[in-house]
Amino acid sequence: MKQTAAIILIAIVTLTSCNAGSDPNNFTVSGKIENAPSSDIFLEQVGYDNTGQKTVDSGKIAADGSYSLKAASKEQSLYVLMVDHKSVAVFINDNSDIKISTNLTTTYRSPYVSNSDATKSIYEFLNTFREKDSLLGITYYQIDSISKTNPNDSLLFVLEQYGGKILSSLDDYMKSFIQKSNSPAAIYYVLNIAASKNAMQLAEIDSLTGQAVAKFKEHSGLAAFKSLLTQAVAANTAQQNGAASTSYPLLNQQAPDLIMNDINGKQMSISSFKGKYVLVDFWASWCGPCRQENPNIVAAYNKFKDKNFAILGISLDEDKDAWQAAIKKDGLSWNQMSDLKHWESAAVSAYQFNGIPFNVLIDPGGKIIAQSLRGPALEAKLAEVLQ
Repeated sequence: MKQTAAIILIAIVTLTSCNAGSDPNNFTVSGKIENAPSSDIFLEQVGYDNTGQKTVDSGKIAADGSYSLKAASKEQSLYVLMVDHKSVAVFINDNSDIKISTNLTTTYRSPYVSNSDATKSIYEFLNTFREKDSLLGITYYQIDSISKTNPNDSLLFVLEQYGGKILSSLDDYMKSFIQKSNSPAAIYYVLNIAASKNAMQLAEIDSLTGQAVAKFKEHSGLAAFKSLLTQAVAANTAQQNGAASTSYPLLNQQAPDLIMNDINGKQMSISSFKGKYVLVDFWASWCGPCRQENPNIVAAYNKFKDKNFAILGISLDEDKDAWQAAIKKDGLSWNQMSDLKHWESAAVSAYQFNGIPFNVLIDPGGKIIAQSLRGPALEAKLAEVLQ
């Protein structure tokens, strides 16, 4: 969908005031996780400086679903509970004894949270955000569909006006949360949501981050984030002024591995394609521009599939039936996988993109050698490397 210039940010998967008398330096998170696909559980801390997540504790989920993990942090941060390579809950260490319980088949999006007002505020934010964002997605899908069949339809103007109002409402909602929250970690989370969803301009995100840094002067994480954002704004300004564009941060780097299920529920990974040139295509059934680009990808695949070349589609869908129907309708005969988490997909933070369609080309050694290849540019690049 609509994109801003690439920026050096991470988009965190689903996740405010500090409680008086708590000690966030040393904390415990415990509770019950029902219907977990694995008994191994990991506690990971999210870095403010684009360094990704690091494991700070691990343990076992007991037969009754109970678990307990511990960590220490000098300041308020974001943490992720990981089971079977997937996020099952995100929380903020605003208390020394936090309780999080969830059923992974029924309540993983709205877990039970106790002793963490900041975490509760994040989930409350997400519930409202999803409603607005889903409505926006439906509206854009309708616009894309009508544009292809009847570009002169008067309904297009109405839908475009309506979509603009929803987007403005999203902007106002996020801005209000950021300005009112007393949790630096929650503010950081929502700033990343704003960036990944393109609901705010980069300059506005930078301004709001500056306000947050001024409000939480001692918080080193927000300061590090602001430094990265300042660099991104400068690069974006240079690009708009005609200077050389900045490189994709992962270009010429080893491709991050992702493990997800294919359409049949079988696990697959990006690393399993090592030894081939592989185009990793990030898309979704609800993304009009993605669907419009699919014929170009199909043509490129048919032309180069016998030359040590493969494609792996990674979908940002939530509805498995819609995902499978789009694969069939568009004739996508290559491998597909998804964690069915929409913009909360692990793919978004791992590959640092903020709009789809998006793709990366990985060489046989596992290094990213190109990105955002669309239309004729895709065939041209493949012809260059697959001689």
